[in-house]
Amino acid sequence: MEMKEEMTLITGVRVADGTATASVMVAKAARRVLSPLAKYYSGVLGVELGIRQTLKLLNAQAAFFLTVFPVDCPLALRAACLAWLVAALGGCRRLGLKVEE
Repeated sequence: MEMKEEMTLITGVRVADGTATASVMVAKAARRVLSPLAKYYSGVLGVELGIRQTLKLLNAQAAFFLTVFPVDCPLALRAACLAWLVAALGGCRRLGLKVEE
């Protein structure tokens, strides 16, 4: 008795639509959270900020916190956090976020 081996592969739009829908939902949720924060930063800085600039500021704040916060950690980790801080500040500067002197 011979068995015929067949496999049906279902591909196409449904998988792509599900992934696209999920990514759109995540983007909307992130925008819903970050928009008020961007407005707050805009008010504090006196400059209109977008979502991307807000993310850059959050990155710089996290890097600063982990660099400066006193915790018992190896010197190499502290140096890595310092490098992260320098890179984050450079990213803010490239976007036009500078401290006015």
